[in-house]
Amino acid sequence: MKERKLIIAGNWKMNKTVAEALALVNNLKLELAKVKEVDVVVCPPFTALESVSKAILEMKNIRLGAQNMSENNFGAFTGEICAGMLKEFSVRYVILGHSERRQYQKESDALIAKKAAVAHAATLKPIVCVGETLAEREAGRTEEVLETQVRGSLAGLPRDQMVETIVAYEPVWAIGTGKTATTQQAQDAHAFIRELLGKMFDATVAKKVRIQYGGSVKPNNAKELMGQPDVDGALVGGASLEARSFADIIKNSI
Repeated sequence: MKERKLIIAGNWKMNKTVAEALALVNNLKLELAKVKEVDVVVCPPFTALESVSKAILEMKNIRLGAQNMSENNFGAFTGEICAGMLKEFSVRYVILGHSERRQYQKESDALIAKKAAVAHAATLKPIVCVGETLAEREAGRTEEVLETQVRGSLAGLPRDQMVETIVAYEPVWAIGTGKTATTQQAQDAHAFIRELLGKMFDATVAKKVRIQYGGSVKPNNAKELMGQPDVDGALVGGASLEARSFADIIKNSI
């Protein structure tokens, strides 16, 4: 039995209409009705948050997450969504700094740190993503990149907020590519991040923080990945878009 409860989140990205989102989450409710050993989070697109929130209102084992939020709480920021708006839909978690936003929206570590602070102020739990590209791994820079991103993206968080923060290690080269880090590669990166958190905060905080793996997680590799001592869950992309595959990842992880 792990000392930290597994947390498995499904990042639906820019997929699912409201009707499709409801169909997916209603199937998940059936598949996961008896699962209590894992914290399950679903992260639909913004347009489906309200409907999914109502659909899982009675569920104790499925929580709602958002895929992003603004670092601002209100104002003239066209197209942005603030923490208070997420709270209206009973959102509990928010993904910050996903590699796609780092790449396409050019989000910096400093911006992600600001968002994390704003999320905590609104009692949202941030899932802060970090990870290296294939070029960076092949150049032997994995730990350098991770240290820069972890230190920068979590800068300024006090100990009590860090404990309530989830870190998601997502090697960029394994996202949506079908490639998966070996269990040893995943464990090594997670162990490095945990050791780094010990230096940034202390050993007690580092021991409590949950670190997820993200990158082509599937039902057939979930058990081995989740069995690693420092892997505390998964941030699942494509495989979370189908109820059976996402449920099987969760069940295979227990």
